[in-house]
Amino acid sequence: MSAVVDPVRSFLELEKLLEREPEGSQGEIARGVYMMTPRPRAAHGGAQVNLGAALRLRFGWGEGIEAPEWLFVAEPEIRSEENLSRLVPDLAAWRRSTTGWPDLNETPVSLAPEWVAEVLSPTTERFDRREKMGAWGAMGVGWVWLVDVDRRQVETFANVRGTMVAGPILPADAELAAEPFGSLGLAVARLFPG
Repeated sequence: MSAVVDPVRSFLELEKLLEREPEGSQGEIARGVYMMTPRPRAAHGGAQVNLGAALRLRFGWGEGIEAPEWLFVAEPEIRSEENLSRLVPDLAAWRRSTTGWPDLNETPVSLAPEWVAEVLSPTTERFDRREKMGAWGAMGVGWVWLVDVDRRQVETFANVRGTMVAGPILPADAELAAEPFGSLGLAVARLFPG
């Protein structure tokens, strides 16, 4: 006779492991799967900052924007006990008129974002594409962008009934234009340092 596993209890135990992670590493839980990774390389951070700056300038707190619709946050910790997940996307965004904005003094954040970007690294790509993508879909995130520094492209995904479905792949020479933002007025290549 086998023991019955309580998935919520297992998730809570995994969260205790996260709290004990050493400096310089990052742990995440996606639908009950635990993953610890080293800090990413500098090219990853450069792409993350460039994308965040472009989005913030166009939709956030840029000049002439009195009441921004979008809130962009780098590396927020998102928690969903219902989906057995505690994740840290590279960038996340909430829209005031649909999801509302989370309490930025709360960590982890319990309000799922409307959009997420993951900058792929060799050490995280498999986890980002499989477990995290499934978790984002189950949590109700509307769109996910995978920013691939090595291939110099952006892959887009939209949530269809809880599953992230692949959309356009934007190569380096294409304009960065995808849902939910439309055109950002720059080439995809501008995201990548060097």
